[in-house]
Amino acid sequence: MAAPRRKQSVMSHPVVVTFLILAIIAAMSLAAEVLKPLALSVLLAFSLTPIAEALERRARFPRAAAVVLTVVVALGALGGVGYVVGRQLTSLANRLPGYQENILKKLNVLEPTQESALQKADKVAAKVNEKLFTGPGTAGVQKVEVVQQPTFRERLQTAVGPYLEFLGVASFVLILVLFMMMNREDLRDRIVSLFGHSRVSLTTRTMDELGHRISRYLATFAAVNSGFGLVIGLGLWAIGVPYAVLWGCLAALTRFIPYVGPAIAFVLPLVFSVAHFTGWREPLLVVALFAVVETALNSFLEPVIYGKTTGVSAFGLLVAAMFWTWLWGLLGILLSTPLTVCLAVLGKYVPSLGVFATLLGEEAELEPDVRFYQRLVALDRDGAVEVVEAALKSKPRAEVFDTVLVPALSRAERDAAGGFLEDQDLAFVRRVVEEIVDELEGVPELTLASVAGANAAAASAEGSGPPAPATVLGVAAGDTSDVVVLKMLGLLLEPAGVALETITDAATPMGLAERVAAESPPLAVLSHLPPGGLTQARYQVRRLRARFADLPLVVGRWGASDGAPAVERLSEAGATHVATTLAEARDQILTRVRPPAEPTAAELVKTGT
Repeated sequence: MAAPRRKQSVMSHPVVVTFLILAIIAAMSLAAEVLKPLALSVLLAFSLTPIAEALERRARFPRAAAVVLTVVVALGALGGVGYVVGRQLTSLANRLPGYQENILKKLNVLEPTQESALQKADKVAAKVNEKLFTGPGTAGVQKVEVVQQPTFRERLQTAVGPYLEFLGVASFVLILVLFMMMNREDLRDRIVSLFGHSRVSLTTRTMDELGHRISRYLATFAAVNSGFGLVIGLGLWAIGVPYAVLWGCLAALTRFIPYVGPAIAFVLPLVFSVAHFTGWREPLLVVALFAVVETALNSFLEPVIYGKTTGVSAFGLLVAAMFWTWLWGLLGILLSTPLTVCLAVLGKYVPSLGVFATLLGEEAELEPDVRFYQRLVALDRDGAVEVVEAALKSKPRAEVFDTVLVPALSRAERDAAGGFLEDQDLAFVRRVVEEIVDELEGVPELTLASVAGANAAAASAEGSGPPAPATVLGVAAGDTSDVVVLKMLGLLLEPAGVALETITDAATPMGLAERVAAESPPLAVLSHLPPGGLTQARYQVRRLRARFADLPLVVGRWGASDGAPAVERLSEAGATHVATTLAEARDQILTRVRPPAEPTAAELVKTGT
């Protein structure tokens, strides 16, 4: 009796998930004023908790003391840097009017010598406007403006109001951070209770991975940005730009804002160098310095470091920054990467949110056979060869054949039978796979070659030579794909001294039987690649069995997913063994062609039999 099918959850339906995601986005937009400080509090708690835990474990601090000390030190460091940067910026703002003449002089060099069409049109419009409003009818007309002096309360509210709002939000964030850090186990217990006791392991793994990824990201991000600020500060100091320490600190701090921060870090010292120096040499050196450092980071370091650290692809980070900026503004930029990491982790563990893991994940979740077949369908021979070469570096040859090449051929046959693949594309797939197999001929596999060499050395030491070569016959049940698979099987048998001779010129079953009778092989292999051709394979097996009753006949139904029914039908037709992988067929052939040697007298004495 078949097991009842499990009813699919409504929440896993794609349409329901899509509407749910849109509803969540709308709710996040409407409740932004509440959710933004909450998200910032969670982020700060994630980043500061490892420090507090280290103080608790290593320095034996009480939890309250460790949390308060961590928060106070963090606020002190942030306030100190902000104070220094603020003073330096104020000093620069006060000195900028003194650079006005130098700036205007350089801008005059860049101005065009002739008036543009827009400038001429602007002059004409100004003359027309002057004529209209200063004509005879406007004589004696004066413009009167009523200016109302603000009250003391209004002036106080204008001066202090924005700061009060900022202080209120900051106090709310600070209280939340302290509460989360001091009661982190309680929060974890509440989350476990929310998702149910049956999902304790899933919830725990999700929270642990979230904390680990975000903490690791923040640590790496801070290290990279500090190194960037140090390099920029030293470079500006070498160029001779004043306030090099300030520009280095600003470069490190502004890079915490993805994609916008680097532009701000570049513009500020560039403008100052233009205003400070009389020539263009130093500003051009500043441009070159930022260009070299940013190119090195963006092209080489950041895609590798941040991708490996967060588990999110560089493209995913860019799209996420655009989305969170649109949703929450400037704070969304700062929180974009941590929030995206949370979505990627949730997509990894929650099936209904798997779309986030697929779209945002660091690596595309494609199996090697699917990637290989996609390259072939795209007529990308070089890309397909690279996939196979990468697989051969980490897997045995038999496994690569069974998991990459054979499935690709089977997919091509299935798509061609369904009308999804043109005949010329199918021929291209077969040709590339055959070329890959041909390039492997004569190239020994290191593991098999070493084993064969050890066996030959052992046989020579015992006084017996290497085993005599044997030849088995390979029969293609269908078209060219079956012949290609037989070539793969021949490569797997070659290290054991067994040759595979493929019959390709027998047009009829009668002719096939005559060839087998002429060769008198110790074993025959029939290659059958699904999805089609099962009836033809059964007919050929039946004819061979009727003519050669004692001939071992191994049938390879490569990569079959239909299971026992097809195997049973082939066995009833006369197959000695039905193999679904090349490794299994190789083992069956070697077992029948190279049976285990009889134990010698010395071995019998050693084992005590």
